[in-house]
Amino acid sequence: MSSESIAGQRRGVGGGIAFVVCGPSGAGKNSVIEGAMRSLPGLSFSVSYTTRPRRSGEVDGVDYHYISRQQFDRLLTQGELIEHVTYLGDQYGTARSQIEEVFARGEDVVLNIDVEGARTLRKQGLHDFAVVYVFLAPSSLDLLEERLSARGTEDEEQIRARLEVAAREMKALPVFDYLVLNDKLDRSIDELRAIIVAERCRICGEHD
Repeated sequence: MSSESIAGQRRGVGGGIAFVVCGPSGAGKNSVIEGAMRSLPGLSFSVSYTTRPRRSGEVDGVDYHYISRQQFDRLLTQGELIEHVTYLGDQYGTARSQIEEVFARGEDVVLNIDVEGARTLRKQGLHDFAVVYVFLAPSSLDLLEERLSARGTEDEEQIRARLEVAAREMKALPVFDYLVLNDKLDRSIDELRAIIVAERCRICGEHD
């Protein structure tokens, strides 16, 4: 067997792995994802679509694609979204075309989606491509509440609503392959990076 054919047995060769990172609002998913992606080549971030109003400091096309409900419904009707959810009255979804473009470049993709979106993706799969599910959260709801309060983007009622959703999301852990506790940012970045590297090195097999 040539060295080239041996290398071809690695799961990550040629791209085609979707790393799905989920967790409660305020868990710090974006910071951890950005930190891991800075030191790993061949990764692209999938920017979700949302009807949620843009917050101060957020950039359209970078944080989310901010669209109207009519535009979102049109994407649904066209079958463009591989997963979509309604979270606290706002709609979120991932475009099929974005994922396919990343895989066509031979890269892997990172998705930051809702837990219900992960459930949907787990049920229907992503064509013949591998999907790895990572749940990221602080070690307690008390710590999550502190972070939500500190960022100053929600009032007390909105924070309570997000904590109630987070408590329900914690029960979905069996859906995921990995758990990353984000109490210390540097350590969480290292753990997510290690997961990506390990999955790329996994030998292809019937379980994929």
